[in-house]
Amino acid sequence: MDKVTMPTGRHYPALLAALVFTLSGCATTYGLGQAALDEGRYGDAAAKFETALKERPERTDALVGLGITRYKQQGYDEAIAHLSQAVSQDPKRADARLYLGLSYLERGDYRAAAEQLRAFRGLAHSAGIAGQVDDALELIQGDHALSQKTRRFVAASLEFALKAEQDRRNAQWASSTWPYYGYDNWFYWDLTR
Repeated sequence: MDKVTMPTGRHYPALLAALVFTLSGCATTYGLGQAALDEGRYGDAAAKFETALKERPERTDALVGLGITRYKQQGYDEAIAHLSQAVSQDPKRADARLYLGLSYLERGDYRAAAEQLRAFRGLAHSAGIAGQVDDALELIQGDHALSQKTRRFVAASLEFALKAEQDRRNAQWASSTWPYYGYDNWFYWDLTR
């Protein structure tokens, strides 16, 4: 009998993804919402997340997805409502804390923004992200009001730093040999989902 060997390196994540997709039978409503959000199709994303929440109202991930979608659509009050509910369900959701802080920042509520960004900083695993948050907090907590343009720049810089960190982690994971021990939880390591 031949010995069966497990694939190594970058082929294993693709195999694992194919297995998960096959076992699930089809894409979930939440998964379709996340794909639409990633592609910038915010109307579709909102509809999918809302459907996922109708099916299972306790889904924190769908609340976060809907909150981020509303943030991207500049519906900051709705974003705050959804993300606040997500934070109350799971206070350690880094993505909910970040986008809740950014929503407050865009609304001009610096105290609430700083509170959420400090909480996000405590959950971030990267020194680069922590440094970026520290810089943002220094600006937010200054003695002067920030213009809308400056608030938008601060928010975009935090989102960009987080995206760069995610890309770095994805590249590290994809190019590693199996098993890769860099993450605590294989299905929930991403800081924004």
